[in-house]
Amino acid sequence: MSATTAEEWDQLYAHPNHVYGYRPNEFLRQQSRLLRPASRVLCLADGEGRNGVWLAERGHDVVSLDFSGVALAKARRLADERGVAVETWQVDLADWVHHPDPLRPWDAVVAIFAHLPAALRREVAATVSRQAAPGAVLILEAFTPAQATLGSGGPTDPDLLVTRADVAQDWASWRPDVRLVERRLFEGMAHQGLASVVQVLGLRV
Repeated sequence: MSATTAEEWDQLYAHPNHVYGYRPNEFLRQQSRLLRPASRVLCLADGEGRNGVWLAERGHDVVSLDFSGVALAKARRLADERGVAVETWQVDLADWVHHPDPLRPWDAVVAIFAHLPAALRREVAATVSRQAAPGAVLILEAFTPAQATLGSGGPTDPDLLVTRADVAQDWASWRPDVRLVERRLFEGMAHQGLASVVQVLGLRV
């Protein structure tokens, strides 16, 4: 997707269906068993809420953060339809990193295809690391530079793509398990086909 501003994402999310589908991300679904019961979970760039709502259905206390008000409205509707509660924060991550830390630390952080410029990505990782509880779990999936040639979704700007070295630098205060994977995406209209991703499962030390 080429959208970069909140207004452009609002236009994208104005589609009557969920652009990235209604089902949770597959990597998140596989790794969520590692979360402690009733975890306080921060879902970064959670869009229409497919991941945050799914986690709330499993008993977690979820904050879905995104800068698209249109997307978060869809997330709240999805939560209502499924009979769960999700707290939504409409904020640009560039502003969020300067907000006061929450009173309750995060037990888990989920970042699924959160496309950020490298400098902001590092700021967000530093903020999350400071706010996370010891033993917190990180579940992250992002596109690698190889994704730009595959045409299955995601950005083509190299500054928005993530390498193994980026993960090691960004999440230095965590114990990350990092894998480079080619897999097929079936995530709504916008993520379809073979993709090159980095998958990260981390533990806050």
